[in-house]
Formats: sequence, structure tokens, C-alpha cells
Amino acid sequence: MIIPSFTEVDIRAGATSQSFSRGKDYYDNGAVLEIARRGALITAEVEGSDYAPYAITIQLDDAGAIDDAMCSCPYDYSGYCKHIVAVLLALLHGDTVEEHADLETLIDGLTEAQLRQIILTVGGEQAGFADAIERAIILLRRTAPDVAGAPDAPLPPIDVAAIRRELRRALRSAAATGGGGGRSYYYDEYDDMAIDAAALLAPGLDVAEALLVRGDPTGALTVLAGLIEEWGESLADLEEWIVEANEDAFAEAASDVDALFAECLLSLPLTEAERATWQERLDDWAGDAMRLAVSEIALETGWEYPPLVAAMQGNITEQGAWEGEPPDGSDLLAQARLRILARQGRDAEYLNLAQAEGELLLYVTRLIELGEIARAVDEAIAYLAMPSEVLATARLLDARGHHAEALQVAAPGLDLTYPYYLEDLARWLAPHALAQGDTALALRAVEIAFRQSHRLDDYQAAERIAGTSWDAVKRGLLDDLRQAGSYTEVDIYLYEHMLVEAMQSVDRHGDYSADLERVIEAVRGNDPDWCIGHCKRRAERIMNGGDAKRYDDAAAWLRRARTLYAEHDRLAEWQPYLAGLLETHQRKYKLVPLLKALRQ
Repeated sequence: MIIPSFTEVDIRAGATSQSFSRGKDYYDNGAVLEIARRGALITAEVEGSDYAPYAITIQLDDAGAIDDAMCSCPYDYSGYCKHIVAVLLALLHGDTVEEHADLETLIDGLTEAQLRQIILTVGGEQAGFADAIERAIILLRRTAPDVAGAPDAPLPPIDVAAIRRELRRALRSAAATGGGGGRSYYYDEYDDMAIDAAALLAPGLDVAEALLVRGDPTGALTVLAGLIEEWGESLADLEEWIVEANEDAFAEAASDVDALFAECLLSLPLTEAERATWQERLDDWAGDAMRLAVSEIALETGWEYPPLVAAMQGNITEQGAWEGEPPDGSDLLAQARLRILARQGRDAEYLNLAQAEGELLLYVTRLIELGEIARAVDEAIAYLAMPSEVLATARLLDARGHHAEALQVAAPGLDLTYPYYLEDLARWLAPHALAQGDTALALRAVEIAFRQSHRLDDYQAAERIAGTSWDAVKRGLLDDLRQAGSYTEVDIYLYEHMLVEAMQSVDRHGDYSADLERVIEAVRGNDPDWCIGHCKRRAERIMNGGDAKRYDDAAAWLRRARTLYAEHDRLAEWQPYLAGLLETHQRKYKLVPLLKALRQ
């Protein structure tokens, strides 16, 4: 069984401060109804604003860290929603989890007859199950015929109708209930419906891609054509406002189809007549289903386009593989061409085209795969401009046993000005530098990671690595933390027992701060007035706002205030305050019993 290994810091890092605060409220108020675990997959239900509970799915990795988290609620902003936060907190605090055997364990020991009976039973009860099984069987037989029987046995026909039925059913379900592919994207205050079009198309795309890689581009095109036509027909059946609300998601999903379709076309030796036929179909789809602009360019240029031929032969210019300005989607087309060249073993042309088209990560990666390590290191240092690219290269080198070269590539990446994913690069680099005895580089890496993230775990890593120089390093990190005003600063202040700074941080963020309870717990013995004041303000904001659904929250904050008064022998101050509240809110019949219960 995989044991969750994440911390509250990880949850906070994955959610906005508001989502974390609201999620904590949900958890404290018992909104998490049930949690179940099946291997690394955790499912839960959380009571929300809808009549039916929201469904949460959390996937852990092998180490127990959070790999993915999804919710059926409408939240469509950055990070985890409040319902996911509530479930993660429940797991963190050891709430009861109903354990279920994973799928492999469930079927272990079953006979062929028993498995057959289970499949037939479930297939008769759940719509779409039989189509999914059929698609998996077809894919298995066409991509691994030796598994299904004699290698020379004829391949079964592709059942495009089954793939289309599955897509049609999934799209209708998504339009009726929201989301798609097991995911929903709503936000409570809005009525718009966002459909995860990429997830709906993914099963069919997976089949097409597997066929292409196996050497069957014609079969892949057949699947893709069926998907495109079904997509157009199914969209025509949706209400117009749903389509308009999802234009961006539909366009993004269409680009995935387009790139794969172009790769299939370029994998075939098409005659001029065949090109013309495919162009007609693309024109028809552009009006009814989706515009495949990259595929149109692929048909037009093929492999004979003179600038492309020159680029693959090593004539690299600023125009790359184009006569003039590269068209939109040229990057997708370049990547499709490179995948084909890789499958065909045309390494020199691959490297030339990757350089010409600016696909430098693919270029360096191919050099490593070809064993040209020294050249790959030099080119990576010279040309990779994004931390994510540097990190990918360093990881590949390290995985192939080139540990010193991985460090050689990663270290200069710390100086890149592109900020995104710099902390990931630095966080990876630190332990690898330590393993190779470069403490100075490791310390520099964790300092950079902290200045990017302001996370407690990065701060603690710097403390461990700094050793005797920690006092000087610590001053610099704390100065940076003060200037940044990060929402994670309270984690560090509480760790360092800098209680005044923690209180000031909460004051800056107001009574909405998600850190208020933790700071109250830390300072309740030293500054009861500060704690009581914040508890009362949190409660008063709810009561004065008349939000009856949150009166329990208000009572909880008042209960904290009463406990603080009692701890400091000041209950004499509590009684008149409570009497005033009862008088002020005497007409709020749902609130009054909660307030009266606080008399004792």
C-alpha cells in the first residue's frame, strides 16, 4: 500500500491562499464525507453547494506524493480547489480511509472463465464498457499481433464505428453534466460549462498514434478521420452556447488531432491524386468539424519542399525550413517530421532539421541518444535557454549514467534569466551536486530554489547544506523573504519561532489569512489580545454578513475566543461581550442557539 508522504506545505504550494483557507474550513466542518483508496488512487466525496456531493480523485506517485488531483466541482482557476484541499488535509491528519484492493490484486487468481463472466456482467450493466474493451482488443491485436496469436494472422479490421460511438457518448455526457474524461471545470459563481475536449478525444488519438508507431499510418488516418467526422456531427447537436463557451478548449484539442494527422500524411508516399483527395476532405472538415491547418501545410509541402530539403542537408539559415516567415503551426509540423525521421533512423537529417527549426531540446536529446555526449553537453550549455529544457537534459544524462556531465549542464542553468521552472532545476541540482561533493554548488542551488519559491522545505534544505555558514545564509534568505511578502512566509517564521513577524504577516493579509489558526496556536500564551481580536473579527464578519450557512464557523471562532479568555483568567470580559452579541443578533434565529451555547 502506498502511504501519502505529502505535507501541509505541499498542499499550500498547490492551492491559492483562499482555496486553502476555504478547504480547511470544509475539513474542519466535516464536509469530507468518505474517502476510499485503491492502491495509489484515492477517491472521496465532499459536501458542497450542490445537492449532490462533489467527487474527488487523487493519484499518488510511487513515493506517496501528489501526482494529480481532480474534482467534479466548477473550479477553473489555478491550483487545487477547496474540496481537494479538504480531502488532502483529511489524508494528512489520518482520517478514516476505506481500503480497497487494487485491480491487479482483485483479478489475481481468477480463472479465465471467471474473468470472462466478470467482463460479460459488467459489460451488460455499464454503457460504453463493451466499446472500450473492443477498442483495447483491436489496438492490442494490431499493435502486438504476436500476443494475439500467430504473427502472420490477418489483422482484424478497425472498428471506427465503436470509436465514434464512444466519443459521441462521452461528449454528450460531458455536455449534460460538465467536464469530460473524468474531469470537470466549473466555478461556483459562474454558469459557464467547460468541457475537457482533449480528454474526450484522447482514447481515439491513442489508438491512432499506436497504429502509426507500429507502422500503419493508413489505419491511423482511418481512425482520425472517423474521430473528426464524429466530432463535427456531435458538436452540431450541442446547444450553441455550449460550443461558444468552449471554443478555446475545442481549438486546443483540434491542434492535437491536426499534428497527428499531419504526421500520418507525411508517413505515406502519397501520389498527387491522393494528396488532392485528402485536401478535399480537409476542406470539407474545415467547414463542419475542425480546421487542420498543419495538415494542409504538410500536404502542400510534403518532403520535396526545397527549403526543407536544404535544411535537412545541413544548410541552416535564419528562415529554418521555410522560404519566408514560418506559418502558424510550423513547430508542430517540425516535431511531426522529426518523429518520422527518428523512426526511419535518418539521424543526420534529424539533427540538421532540429537545429534549423529551433527544436534545440530535441536536438540535444537526440545527440545523447546517439551517444554523442560531449557534443550534447557543449550544445546544451550554448543554446538551451529555458530551465525546463536544461533540467530535462540533465535528467536524461543522469539517468544514462553521465552524472558529471549532468551537473555540467545543470549548473549554468542557474544563471538563466527565464524564471519559470528555475526552482525545479535548482531543487533537482542540489542533491546531485552534494552527491558529487560540490557543496558550494548545492548551497547555491537551494538558495536559488528558496528565492523562487519561499517554501519551508527549500529553507530547511539550505540550513542542512550550509552547515557552519548557516547564520550568514539565513540572514540573506530572511531578508529576501521579507521583501517578497510571500504567502508561505508564515511557515518559515513559525519554524524560526519569529512570532512577531508571523503575526505581522497575518495582519497584512487580514482576517482572511489561511495561517491565522496556526499563528494563534503559536502565540496564544504570549499575546492573547491579538488572538482574541482576530477570532472575534472572523466571527463578526460572518455574523454581520448574515451568511446563515457559515454560522457554525462563526461559533467556532467565538469558541476559540472564549477558550483564550479562560486560559488567561479573563472570563469576566467574555460574558458582557457575548451578551452584546445576543442583543445585536437576536433576530437571527439560526445563530442565537449557537451563541447561547457559548455561555458555559
